[in-house]
Amino acid sequence: MRIAHVNPDPGIAPGKKKGAVVHVEAMRRAFQTLGAEVLPLDLGEDKELFLRLQAEHQRAPIDLVYERHALARFACAEFAARAGVAHVIEVNAPLAEEEERYRGGKNVGPEVERERAAFEQAALVLAVSNEVGRYSVGRGARPERVLVRPHAVDPELFRPRGADDATRARLVPEGRVALGFHGRLRPWHHFELFADAAADLLARGRDVQLVLLGEGDFDSVWRGRVPAERVSSVAWLPHDEAARVVAAFDLLPLTYAPDAPCYFSPLKLLEAMACAAVPVVPALGDLEQAVAHGRDGLVYPAGQRAALVDALDRLVLDPKLRAELGRGARARAERYSWRDVAREVLERTAGAAR
Repeated sequence: MRIAHVNPDPGIAPGKKKGAVVHVEAMRRAFQTLGAEVLPLDLGEDKELFLRLQAEHQRAPIDLVYERHALARFACAEFAARAGVAHVIEVNAPLAEEEERYRGGKNVGPEVERERAAFEQAALVLAVSNEVGRYSVGRGARPERVLVRPHAVDPELFRPRGADDATRARLVPEGRVALGFHGRLRPWHHFELFADAAADLLARGRDVQLVLLGEGDFDSVWRGRVPAERVSSVAWLPHDEAARVVAAFDLLPLTYAPDAPCYFSPLKLLEAMACAAVPVVPALGDLEQAVAHGRDGLVYPAGQRAALVDALDRLVLDPKLRAELGRGARARAERYSWRDVAREVLERTAGAAR
């Protein structure tokens, strides 16, 4: 099988320091591990992309076009319709609603109708959350062709640390429990709550260490709340190197605010769970489904500082519970690999060419 894997968003071109790039590259590798030939196309201009797809199809037939959805991009849908090949649209966010809310875009006009036709004709629409699935149906996707699957993980890359892990020893002093953050710092992460919770734990006499991996002005938030010796910061790293730092985490507190958009599927969640770090997540969106409370993590009411601190405190004080939930987290992550998602896409689109 020959798959054209299309990323029409220049903002997430290969090499950029973004989680979306990780997602694109992970799906390409996953299709390859299943035996497919993957044609990677990172082209943002519709005419150029359409001509490239045509040329590649003439050189060797394309069996499937897999497209990461971007606004006002129609080359994949038009090529698939003309060539009679299956078209998959991967939707990661309600882009039209974001455009209207944050950038003053208008949700009307011929481009909207073209997008609706593309969604309706797609053999499969892969949505990262239930909310994104509902959005996709609202944009024209046929409900029976919408597959909701959260962001997945490579459980071979992200795995529990060994007993004498050098990265852990470098970042976390002996005996301390590591609270981890992984990613680019954004306002919706509500990192202030993360720092406040750490400060409250220290005030209770708990021996915790913050391990912060990624890009952002973390210092301006934790300084004045947490002593510097209680913070280990690591700048952005390539994904394979980042996995070793994530494996140094014991706990992954997610601190999204109650008014945060509920359509997200954070990459950091399953990556940490695959490393047996215990997630502590707010009851928002699909997070309550992604983490089974008391089995592979803990769930707390969003925005409630005291509830978050109590959940973390419980885990800090009970290493047996921490280990038990960590094993559960790893077991769940193993069921959500990128290869599993890719396999399901191929199964759902088998014979779907028109």
